[in-house]
Amino acid sequence: MACTLQAQVRQDIDVQEWPAGTVTLTTGEVLEGVITYYRAQDIVTVLPENGRLHSLSPVNVEQFEVKNDFDTRRHLFKTIYWNQGKDYTDFKKPTFFELLTDGNVTLLMRESYYKRTIDTYLTEYKEGTVYDPMGYPIDAVFADQIKPQFFVMQPDGKIILLQHARRDFLNYCGKKASQVKSFARKQKLSFDAPMDFKAIVTYYNTLL
Repeated sequence: MACTLQAQVRQDIDVQEWPAGTVTLTTGEVLEGVITYYRAQDIVTVLPENGRLHSLSPVNVEQFEVKNDFDTRRHLFKTIYWNQGKDYTDFKKPTFFELLTDGNVTLLMRESYYKRTIDTYLTEYKEGTVYDPMGYPIDAVFADQIKPQFFVMQPDGKIILLQHARRDFLNYCGKKASQVKSFARKQKLSFDAPMDFKAIVTYYNTLL
């Protein structure tokens, strides 16, 4: 796939390219350049200006950071050791997660892909362009196939998949669930929208 310095847009359903970003390696070295993230393969590439292409797996990367051309929101992806949801094993594989909010409870996100009827609740159409849940412009053919998959990470590093974001997170909140539910309702926040869910988890952390 040819790299370009145009505004970030998905080249394929699970491939994103940003015109600029930084990748911090586990050695401490920092690479800058065009960033491409192959989500399904969990591979990130960096093409420095006038340099050679670097192809990196999570085991070599501490984190990488990118930013949309059309707003100031930064996106930070971190390598976290995860058992891939297999609680019966102690083996943990280094995996890229997008860090939405950090705190006593940390909200993480990956993506899952489905072929189904377009769900306008998870996409936004404005000025002739369809945007995915994180605000990236995408080809409309992919709009109904991208679904955010949320996780919470506890202070001990345990990662819990929220299969049903609203139900599972409120269950996780225990006795504070009613306060969280009331906050989300008053602020008109959705548990399915990443930036809204970020605000909900940030609020929950203030209760701890």
